[in-house]
Amino acid sequence: MSGSQRHRKEKIKRPPVIVANWGRRFIAWFIDYLLINTMLAYFGLEAVESKLLPVILLPNLPGLDVSLWSPMSITIFFLYWTVTEWYFGRSIGQLLLNVRLVDLSGSNPSLKAVAIQGAGKSLLLPLDCLLGLIYRPSREHRQRLSNWLSKTVVIFIGTPNQTLNKDGYAKER
Repeated sequence: MSGSQRHRKEKIKRPPVIVANWGRRFIAWFIDYLLINTMLAYFGLEAVESKLLPVILLPNLPGLDVSLWSPMSITIFFLYWTVTEWYFGRSIGQLLLNVRLVDLSGSNPSLKAVAIQGAGKSLLLPLDCLLGLIYRPSREHRQRLSNWLSKTVVIFIGTPNQTLNKDGYAKER
């Protein structure tokens, strides 16, 4: 048997998938949130939006000039997370915190899967997290509901200080 044939028959051992903890995921999200909001403020996109859209679509907190939500910023967040996590494998916040979005086998997720979880992150994050914590199958793998629907998981890249092995996954403590 030649060397190349032996090489093809050997199984490549992949490192274990280590599910990232919630704190690391939150900090990565918050970095992305600050980054995108800084860009929106720098380019004045929310001021442009307030001139283009009717006031009824841009509700403010009572007594304050703070918008509750912005269709333009939601769209920009969705596009940012979908493009960066699909094309580059992770967003800037995820890059800084050594986390990455993968499918359940540890491979790169499809564009559809990234778009599904990106919609949950950019539009419905509090509800997405709450439902993920309530629904047991997604809670066991530290998934938000949109991660469970898209069959993706956020993993830690590196050597964690401590892990907890459960349900076929190693979890970062």
